[in-house]
Amino acid sequence: MLRAVIWVTFLEGIRSRAVYGITLLAGLMMAFTVILCSMIMRDVGKVATDFTLTTATFATLLVVLFVGITILARDLERKTVYVALSRGVRRSNYIVGRFLGLALLLALIVAMLLFASLVTLLLVKQMYSTFFGTVSLGLVAVAHLFVFVQMVLITALSILYSLVTSSSFITFMLTAITWLIGSSTQEVKRLVESTDPSQIAPITKWLVTIAYYLFPNLALFDLKSAAAHGLTVSFPHLGFALLYGLGYAVAVLSLAVILFKRKELT
Repeated sequence: MLRAVIWVTFLEGIRSRAVYGITLLAGLMMAFTVILCSMIMRDVGKVATDFTLTTATFATLLVVLFVGITILARDLERKTVYVALSRGVRRSNYIVGRFLGLALLLALIVAMLLFASLVTLLLVKQMYSTFFGTVSLGLVAVAHLFVFVQMVLITALSILYSLVTSSSFITFMLTAITWLIGSSTQEVKRLVESTDPSQIAPITKWLVTIAYYLFPNLALFDLKSAAAHGLTVSFPHLGFALLYGLGYAVAVLSLAVILFKRKELT
């Protein structure tokens, strides 16, 4: 039954019009990258890498917000979850199946975006080889992998929010806010720590520290700068980021399973 839930979720995502719209938008942004590089003619490799990886992150985030959230929230709001549970699907399998189905959808989209990114970068390199710089295509591929890990983590959180709020709009807002905070807490924490203590209120430091440890540190998965400059990223850093992302997602998903088991469906 778990496999069936995974497959149904994946097919629902593939058939969503939002996926086609997001894919088209990502394709247009990739094409715009080539045009943008023709106007800059300086460090085009860095610009193209930043833009393609930003496009990949933005597109996959939109999939989570407009497809992933909709699928589970719709089941809860319309009570269609009863259909699955009445056919012998365990509550834990339902949540895990929905999560894995969405992860499979994200994997497919990230793979497509990786292909589009590499084609875009190779095209820019061929057109403006003199100004391309030292972009690491291998690290670009690794960066896409961590875009996937980041969005898997966000997907797990969106599932948890869906069970807590039972409202697709609130789930949407909480997920978007979590991504915004998680993407900036590391830099904010560094800024606070490097500023004169007399210029920052203690409550501000306390709130920043709480946010840093409470929300996921999504900056760990951002490899745009390293890929654009051809820098070396240590394996311990990559391994820690991978374990952190997957471990955080598993912990959140486990909590979601516990909540769903105790949730009264009325």
